[in-house]
Amino acid sequence: MKASCIAIDVSKGSSHIQSYIDSDTSFSEVHKIDHNRSGFNELLFLKTSLDKSTGQASVVVFEATGVYHRGLEGFLKDNGIQYFIVNPLQSAKFRKQELRTKKTDKRDCKNIAKVYFANDFRQAVPEDETYYTLRQLSREYENLLNHLRKAKVSFNEALEIVYPGYEKVFPELYTESSLEILKKFPHPKQLGRKSGHSVSTFLMRHNEHRELWCDKKAEELLRYTQECVSGCREEDVNVDIMIDQIKQVEYYIKLGDTTLQKMIGLAQQRPEFHLIQSIPGIGENLAARILAEIGDIRRFEGPKQLVAYAGIDPIIYQSGKNDGLHLHISKKGNKRLRCLLYLAVMCSLRVKTQETSIRKFYKKRRISRTRCVQKLRRLPVPINYLE
Repeated sequence: MKASCIAIDVSKGSSHIQSYIDSDTSFSEVHKIDHNRSGFNELLFLKTSLDKSTGQASVVVFEATGVYHRGLEGFLKDNGIQYFIVNPLQSAKFRKQELRTKKTDKRDCKNIAKVYFANDFRQAVPEDETYYTLRQLSREYENLLNHLRKAKVSFNEALEIVYPGYEKVFPELYTESSLEILKKFPHPKQLGRKSGHSVSTFLMRHNEHRELWCDKKAEELLRYTQECVSGCREEDVNVDIMIDQIKQVEYYIKLGDTTLQKMIGLAQQRPEFHLIQSIPGIGENLAARILAEIGDIRRFEGPKQLVAYAGIDPIIYQSGKNDGLHLHISKKGNKRLRCLLYLAVMCSLRVKTQETSIRKFYKKRRISRTRCVQKLRRLPVPINYLE
């Protein structure tokens, strides 16, 4: 017989809790607690009462909510209370079994309890703190990249007003020499007043290129300023906006690089990092982020569980004459891991120095698809289609 449970519907800052002896017998009414010391002490008092009534230790069950359940999970760990985290898809499946679907905070506790009593949950393997730190750094790095993209879009808009066509001189806009030129000479007229020697000397201080390259680039910049027609004056507000956008771009680039180096340094302490990096095409950046999203691989019983966690397992839907095979992937797993795996495959395909197994499989599929298209083209066109 399963142990009794306390089902918790977690929300932001508060939760609804209800205790159950079995799936059909509740021990207490639903009530609301706050996510603070007083609220969690109420949870402890309810658990003590339930344990005395049933004569065995009860467990706590709640849904995964991203970040809202972190405080509750930390409290349960500190007090040595056994808990299980339910996948929201499982509780939603039980809720949809009713003819009239109703979703309230009070009914959610009952659905969570039903999921617990109807399924066999195994105790989760305690995750190493390293994997949690890696995951948090990976999410922060992704967040910084999103901010960087937005900053670059705003910077490009301001640059097109002040320095139209500047990317023809510096195709790599975000190099140190390119940004330093814009900060030193925020308007084309200011740059046009300088000599080629002074511009070349300035470039040499902000890049690792030789003097010949700096001289050529200085001449190219001065020719550009002679033809450039700026969309604003030197004292225009768009010049100040462009300088502010440059500072934001530099800030996010620096912070992103720092976060990435922390993540790589931490990932190098795990043996799995070197295994992932041994795959052709995967570098330190991608290996560290894949390891961060997979976490402790001991959580999975086998490769099928890992494939399902990534959401790349194919859907099987058989009905009538449809065999249900060769359908698209489920996409119900970790979307970040799925995206990183796609990048890993694309990087592996670009490796032309050696014939990897991924590259061989890709070529085989392309040849098969090409032959299939050629056969379809040789088929006669139906008369009805022409009508």
